[in-house]
Amino acid sequence: MIPTPKILDCLRTLGGISTPLWLTGGVSVDFLVGRWTRSHKDIDLVALSSTRELLAKELSSRGVLLVRGGAWNTWWSFSGDKGGDFCIEIVFVEGANPHTGALVIPEGDPIGGRPGRYPLLPEYLDPLRFATLDGVRFRVCSAEGEWLARMTSGALVPGRTVEPKIVQDIGHLEPLVPEARRRELLPNGRGSSR
Repeated sequence: MIPTPKILDCLRTLGGISTPLWLTGGVSVDFLVGRWTRSHKDIDLVALSSTRELLAKELSSRGVLLVRGGAWNTWWSFSGDKGGDFCIEIVFVEGANPHTGALVIPEGDPIGGRPGRYPLLPEYLDPLRFATLDGVRFRVCSAEGEWLARMTSGALVPGRTVEPKIVQDIGHLEPLVPEARRRELLPNGRGSSR
């Protein structure tokens, strides 16, 4: 499978930003497994809330503009794209140690997220974890954190259904997370999609 040129161009543009960004979502799965597994319409990233203002300035200087802001979830687009069919989604989390954070969803979230504080796994946001795909090197979230996010995503936004692409992502991530660790993360017997 060949990625859209927009994804690679976007990642090259974002790769030079000094503010730490981590790939999450479908593109991160591809970087973690080392090959393109499906097509993508956007790039999902995680950033620390404390860097939000600096990141916005850096993105703007590269022609990436805020399309829609929110307390924790934001959408960005290249200025020439005018919010077309491709965007960058950045989720902001509060930083914590060791190399992790917490997603905080406020009451009355316009996206419909369940209000609360959702701690991420330790080392989910390791600043030294990079992966390379098609000559593009980018910081990535941990495989176990990405797997767990997909296994529990239905609880975050009520009414959200598990799309086939999420099931596909789980299948690609499972070999990267030992079965014993999956059982630790989901001890209620949901540690495997099989």
